[in-house]
This record gives sequence, C-alpha cells and structure tokens, in this order.
Amino acid sequence: MPEPIPSSCIVGLLEEERLASAHQAEAFTRQIQCLQAQLRSVQEEMDSLEEEKESELLEAQEELRAAQEEVLLLQQASEDSAAERENDIASLQEELCRLRAVISHLENTGQEYELEIVTLRAEIEMKSLSRLQQRKEGDVGLLMDECNSLKEQCHALQDENTRLNHRLQMLQKRNSGSSCVTLKEEQDETEEAKHTQCGTDTETGSSYMSSSCRLVDAGIQKNISFDGKPVTPTGWTGGFSEILSLRDQLKQTEEKATHVQRECDGLKNELQNLREVYESSQKERAELELELLRSREELERAADVKEE
Repeated sequence: MPEPIPSSCIVGLLEEERLASAHQAEAFTRQIQCLQAQLRSVQEEMDSLEEEKESELLEAQEELRAAQEEVLLLQQASEDSAAERENDIASLQEELCRLRAVISHLENTGQEYELEIVTLRAEIEMKSLSRLQQRKEGDVGLLMDECNSLKEQCHALQDENTRLNHRLQMLQKRNSGSSCVTLKEEQDETEEAKHTQCGTDTETGSSYMSSSCRLVDAGIQKNISFDGKPVTPTGWTGGFSEILSLRDQLKQTEEKATHVQRECDGLKNELQNLREVYESSQKERAELELELLRSREELERAADVKEE
C-alpha cells in the first residue's frame, strides 16, 4: 500500500501548477495581444490599400468617363465634319460638272468662232484677190487703149508734119524768085500754122486725158461686183463698204474669241482652285478619321484597364 502524500506537498504542487498555469495564461495573453496588434496592423493596411484601390478605381472611372465623353464629342465632330465634307464634295462635284459643261460650251463656241474667222478671212482674201485682179485687168486694158490712141495720134502728127514739110518745099520751089519779104511772110505763116498745130495738139492731149479719165470710169463701171453683176461707182463704194464690214466682223469675231479664251482660262483656274479645296477637305477628313481611330483605341485600352 502506497504511502499517503502529505497535504503540504499537494498544496505545493497545486501552487506550482497554478503558477505555471498563470505564467502560461500570461504568455498566451501576450501572444494574443501581439496577434491582435498584428491583425489590426494588417487590417489597417488592408483598409489603406482598399481606399487606395477605390481612389485609383474612381480616378480610372473618371478618366474613362472623360475619355468616353471626348470620344463622343470627337465622334460627333467627325460625323458633322464628314456630313459637311460630303455636302462640300457634292457641291464641288456639281460645280465641277457645271464648270466642265461651261468649258465644253466655251470650247465649242471658240471652235465656232475660229471656223467663222477662217471663213471670213478666206472670203475677204478671195474677194480682195478678185477685186485686185479685176482692177489690174481694167487698168491694163485702159493703158493698152491709151497706148494705142497715143500711137495713132503720134502717126497722125508725123503725117501732118510730113505734109507741112512737103508744102513748105513746094512753096520754096514755087517762090524761089520772090523777095525775101514774101519768103519771110510765108515762113511766118508756116510758123503760125505750126503754133496752131501745137495748140491743137495740146487741146488734143487734154481731150485725150479727159477721154482717158472717162475710159477709167467706164472701166471701173465695167468691173465685176461681188455678185457677178456690173456695178456703178456707187456699187463700187458699196463693195469697199462690204470689205470694211467683213473686216469689222472679223475683228469683232477675233475679240469675241479672245474674250472666250480668257473666260475659259478663268474657269480653268477656278476649277484648279476647287480641286485644291477638294483635296484639302479629303486630307482633313483623313486626319479626323485617324484621330477618331486613336481615340477609340485609347477608349478600348481604358476599358481593358477597368476590367483588370
């Protein structure tokens, strides 16, 4: 039978056990407090991180909203610009078609004017050549007639001179025995006859000049008009008036052709300016489309960041 344990020993053991339990409880308490402190620190850090994440999320959402608004504005501006450009392009195309039609009309008009100018020039040249040929033929005929008349007059004067010389010789033979006074009188009569003949020749020359002038007028009247009919001096003046009128028409036609050419050049310059405006609008449209594409890419990247 075992020996009974003394009560003092039991009390001592219990006291030691109590002290050990107290120390152990105190150690546990300190560990719990340390863990609680660590837990609070971790909780505070988590709260701080959560606040930071919420702040970053709010900032990202704000940036995303701003980017969306900017994209909408850019899209609206792009659509408005595209609609405006489409209207501008349509109006430019209409203007281009109108200008092409005007240029075509002006070119046709210019060709008609050029054809009319060529026709008028040919007509003027033909009429001028015909008139010049007729005048030359008339002048040659008149000169030939005048030359023949002068030859006939020359022959007549030579015959008259021969006749007078023959008469003088006969008188000299017949009156060889007469006095010197009678011979002198006879010579004076001969000289007077010669002077009379010279006066007659002068009058004949004057009448010949008058007849030549009349022949010239007759030759002019016999010339052929533009219609192929004989014309009077008034008709001759009318022919020159017709030539002057044709020349005036030619000048007016050339001025019209020059004016049409200037208008054509102006329209071509305007067409070139419209083409430059069209190319500039196309370039601006391409830039806006590129900017819209970049904005959409930025919006997609922002949406991806938000999802992450």
